[in-house]
Amino acid sequence: MNTKRLIALAALLSTLPMSAAWKAGVAKVVITPSEPMVLAGFAGREVPAERTAMDLYAKALAIEDEAGTKLVMVTLDLVEVPWQLRAEVCAELAKRHRLPNEALLMNCSHTHCGPELKYAELEFLGLDAERRARCLRYNAFLTRSILGIIDKALAELAPASLSHGQARCGFAMNRRTKNPKPEGEPYLNHPNPEGPVDHEVPVLVVNRPDHSLSALVFGYACHNTSLNLKQWHGDYAGHAQAMLEEAHPGSVAMFMMGCGGDQNAYPRYSPIFSQRHGQSLATAVEAALDAKPKPINGPLQLSHATTRLEYESIPTEADLQERLKTSKGYDLKWDEKRLIALRRGELRNHYDYPIQCIRFGRDLTLLALSGETCVDYSIRLKREFQGPGKLWVAGYSNDIMAYIPSQRVLKEGGYEAHRSLIYWSNPLHPNKFADSIEERIIGKAREMLK
Repeated sequence: MNTKRLIALAALLSTLPMSAAWKAGVAKVVITPSEPMVLAGFAGREVPAERTAMDLYAKALAIEDEAGTKLVMVTLDLVEVPWQLRAEVCAELAKRHRLPNEALLMNCSHTHCGPELKYAELEFLGLDAERRARCLRYNAFLTRSILGIIDKALAELAPASLSHGQARCGFAMNRRTKNPKPEGEPYLNHPNPEGPVDHEVPVLVVNRPDHSLSALVFGYACHNTSLNLKQWHGDYAGHAQAMLEEAHPGSVAMFMMGCGGDQNAYPRYSPIFSQRHGQSLATAVEAALDAKPKPINGPLQLSHATTRLEYESIPTEADLQERLKTSKGYDLKWDEKRLIALRRGELRNHYDYPIQCIRFGRDLTLLALSGETCVDYSIRLKREFQGPGKLWVAGYSNDIMAYIPSQRVLKEGGYEAHRSLIYWSNPLHPNKFADSIEERIIGKAREMLK
């Protein structure tokens, strides 16, 4: 190569953003059940899906910085991420790729039109043998599928540029409305236009060297419950991902659930509304793209930690025996399970709550909270965060073990504060969380964001 060409090449390279030093690879796979399974979500629903209205997907984005630090982001069109699933995937990635725990982020869309996921022994109590066998077969299939796309994404790591942008979307509404009647739950699951919301739509953009779109990761804080179908379906998040992939051939769109524990899509319970909400979200992502996303420079900095969440109290065997005299319905079912767990020595007295922090240099920080996190966490953390760059707060990540109420929600009471805990067997919670829950989580997040 002659001197003139070398000079021209050097000049061209000098104009490239530092983010061109990134490498990225992306892959996806259908995870729709191949045999009849019971639908997840909506608590008391015990019916199998009748057909597939929209395929469910697992998607993986692998990112590597200039120093060789790797991150894998996995999104799932499922109702939850059981901690056992992440543990299995993480252990295998350590063997295959020497990836540490903090290098894996798993997030679920929380669609209520996906299959039930059961891993803990207490979850199988009272189920027939065939239902249990189908759950175990699906668990194994899911683990294989996720590992397969991670292997592929890592194998296809290639030069890429990263950028981030944001827009807003308005169909989410707070779903906690004060009950005007003295009897019953203090707060009802009903649209509350005056309640707190987070309408931000953060977007991570991955481009190939030729500027074509490789992957889009986008988030929103809203329950995926605009449908109540007896069918496999990705709900509004599934629509949004499909629309974006259709609009950008050759790309993979990945939805990351935000802190939407107390947020619903309104109006809802109609296929047309689900489709409209998906279109609204996809349009917001397109708006973020039009607004010229800002380049992201490295390096990657990854951390993962836990904070101890206490319960309000721990029942004794005498307490549970007394409760069983008057318990009915779901309360009876779960008090019986608590008694079994207590006798086995498996009833917890606290929960080690995982938090993950991913820094993309000084340009973007992604904080991944576990559980069905209520919106107050996202609002407060983004208000208080004083570090460099933009803060993206995701919920529903890595371990979906319960609703995570803020201190406000816990004080007000209602479903997200207490009642919902009776539906969890993985783990089985002895009681509602103590008043210290918000400060424990915010305090640990502050440490990680320093």
